[in-house]
Amino acid sequence: MTPEQIHDAYNRKVEKIRARQDLTPQAKQVSMARAYQAAAGQLAQLRDSARQQFEERRATLEKRLFGSRELSGTDALSARDARERAARYTHPDEALAAYKRAQRDGDRDMMRALGNWAADQATVPVLGEAWLPVIEEHAAATPGYAENLQELRSLREPGTYDDPTYATPAVPSELGRMSPQQVVSLANSELTVYGNDAPEAA
Repeated sequence: MTPEQIHDAYNRKVEKIRARQDLTPQAKQVSMARAYQAAAGQLAQLRDSARQQFEERRATLEKRLFGSRELSGTDALSARDARERAARYTHPDEALAAYKRAQRDGDRDMMRALGNWAADQATVPVLGEAWLPVIEEHAAATPGYAENLQELRSLREPGTYDDPTYATPAVPSELGRMSPQQVVSLANSELTVYGNDAPEAA
């Protein structure tokens, strides 16, 4: 089920419980609390699964973009030297000029090192924006880099404060001002509630 389907099913179940005339107010509260607990659990599972997929995809893209190649011998020494030289550039304009020199010289290790160094610096709030031209230059010169970089930038972690997709359902008005923890405690009570389908019991 999708988060939307879970929310819809939960709302329908709450309305069904609300309309039943054979239940005491306490039984209705317990039934609604259990419906809430079930829906919240389903949403949490979906959120955790989505976050795992997000982390795996982000790790894959970061490895493609910034991961060190498996090198040995003189190649490894050259790559390490390039990373050390790239880290000396503290101004993005100087780094961009160095990148263009490396590109003219065919120095792929230095190009990669500067591109990765710029990507690290670009994560700094506000000041990092000045490093974007270096990243864009590297993207233009590296097959597949631009597409991977664009996808990485577009990734959004599921279930954060600005993503309501996996938000827990609204607590029914019949439960008053109970906190989610109090609702769960009520759902776990020993009261058995007989419904149209099957009895509900903690």
